[in-house]
Amino acid sequence: MGAEALTRPGRLLVAALAGVLLVGGCARAAAPSPVAEHSARLEAGGVTVEAVLADGQVRATFRPQRPGFHLYSLDLPPDGVQGLGIPTVVAVRGSLDAIAEPSADKPVHELRIEELDVTLPVYPDGPVTVTLPVRSIGDGPAEVVVTYGACSASTCLPPVRERAMALT
Repeated sequence: MGAEALTRPGRLLVAALAGVLLVGGCARAAAPSPVAEHSARLEAGGVTVEAVLADGQVRATFRPQRPGFHLYSLDLPPDGVQGLGIPTVVAVRGSLDAIAEPSADKPVHELRIEELDVTLPVYPDGPVTVTLPVRSIGDGPAEVVVTYGACSASTCLPPVRERAMALT
């Protein structure tokens, strides 16, 4: 049936429906998309690290790849205790800036090594997530920089120092 067969009210109805469809389609196309998370992944030193930037913070989850391994605390001195241990560090660079100190989701406990007469602050065996509040300081690339070491009661894996992960 052609447009000439429609009565005036019918043509107005068709025109109104076409207008609603056009406006509705445009409104859906213009709706904001959800904010995408940026992430990075690293496998080194016997640990898988997954970093996610979302909601003004970087969350870096460190997962030892073997059971019975732990990471050292954020609070371990940079040179360890009596030269032993490597602190877990999460930092950012590029278009991000840290706005507070990092924190971990696991409690620190003391690991006593009697043979060496030393006590080290470590996280429990298994994964630990470190959260770092950040702010954007530009439009360029952003990186998460991590340092860590994983050990068991009898073995330490090669430490990872200042390894950068590009957030994509």
